[in-house]
Amino acid sequence: MNKKWIWINAILLAAIIYLKYLNAFTGSYIASHNLLGATSTFFVFYMTIVLLSNIVKLIYSKKYKIPKNQTNNVYFGVDNIARFTATVGFFLYLLSVFGINPKDFITSLTIVAAAIAILTKEFIVDYMSGLYLSFSNTFEISDYVKIGDQKGKIVEINMLKVKLLNDDDDLVIIPNSKVHYNEIINYTKRDVRLMNIDFQIALKYINNIEQLEREIIASLRSFEQYIEPKSYNLKVVEMKMDHLDCKFQYTLILADMDMQRKIRKKTIREVFNFISSMKEHTEKQEPKNN
Repeated sequence: MNKKWIWINAILLAAIIYLKYLNAFTGSYIASHNLLGATSTFFVFYMTIVLLSNIVKLIYSKKYKIPKNQTNNVYFGVDNIARFTATVGFFLYLLSVFGINPKDFITSLTIVAAAIAILTKEFIVDYMSGLYLSFSNTFEISDYVKIGDQKGKIVEINMLKVKLLNDDDDLVIIPNSKVHYNEIINYTKRDVRLMNIDFQIALKYINNIEQLEREIIASLRSFEQYIEPKSYNLKVVEMKMDHLDCKFQYTLILADMDMQRKIRKKTIREVFNFISSMKEHTEKQEPKNN
């Protein structure tokens, strides 16, 4: 958090407070105009919220030695609370502009409170889930996770949505409530260098699982300087009636997201090529057997 902006925020806030409350001439002028008075009050409220949120983030970054220009869950959580508080303040400001007493307005809403709660239930659930995710250690920015059927890197956690960058570089936006109620797998919490590639292969296209493993490993020779020696492992997860569920594993020497994607694509292509070649071989053999 840049200290310069905190000082600018503090100076502007002090100037508005002085003009509104401490200077007799400007204070009386502002008080005589309803719109100007309400607007100045809102600015004091809003700038106080911004100043407090920036100070909290500064203290947090100093305490935990967060690198400059790097954000994490706590930053997003503080920003989400600040935005929500500012939104409430802006709503009260609009009431004041139109000459409506906020206390009387809120009291009158009691009758329709149940209806409003029902209509805004999804918004409230998303927002509360976002607060929980912001301050929890379920996952953090840049963690590689699987949420439901979506898999990728967390790039943002905001008030209502979680943004995830998948392996195809598509930005997937998931509502916070769906994230909260879905099964979450955080691959980063384990050794981030350990990679898994899941695939299925028909039984009729494979005679020897060791042969498939050797061909996949051979296809990755150009990447062997990035992969731990003897970390390759092809596992049969489950045998079905007509196919195998397989998992190919390897461990990178260094955690490199770009290299992970390149090796993953190469491996998937090799599995596809192997299946295609075995399919062609099987189809050529079938007429002879008949």
